[in-house]
Amino acid sequence: MSDYIIRGMAADKQVRFFAANTKELVEKARQIHNTSPIATAALGRLMTGTAMMGSMCKNDSDIVTVQIKGDGPMGGLVVTSDAKARVKGYVYNKDVMLPPNAQRKLDVGGAIGN
Repeated sequence: MSDYIIRGMAADKQVRFFAANTKELVEKARQIHNTSPIATAALGRLMTGTAMMGSMCKNDSDIVTVQIKGDGPMGGLVVTSDAKARVKGYVYNKDVMLPPNAQRKLDVGGAIGN
């Protein structure tokens, strides 16, 4: 199954919603950048969200760039998407490793910091 974004409207066009499956995109980014599991999760989440925002652009020449900077060991991320949801991005520290958080999940928030 290839990646996709679903867009829709509800409540007499008062609500817009998006859903995405980006497993292949995230795996390709992991392979290209050789990211740690935490860096892969952070980059994948930001790439997915930025692709959704890019798909909202009205003109084909429009782009959206999202930059997150933090004081954690990852440092930050940058992702850019065009109106066709084609994305590219990178993580400042792709090798960051942390123990699981209190919920025993990847500590993406701790890696990025405040």
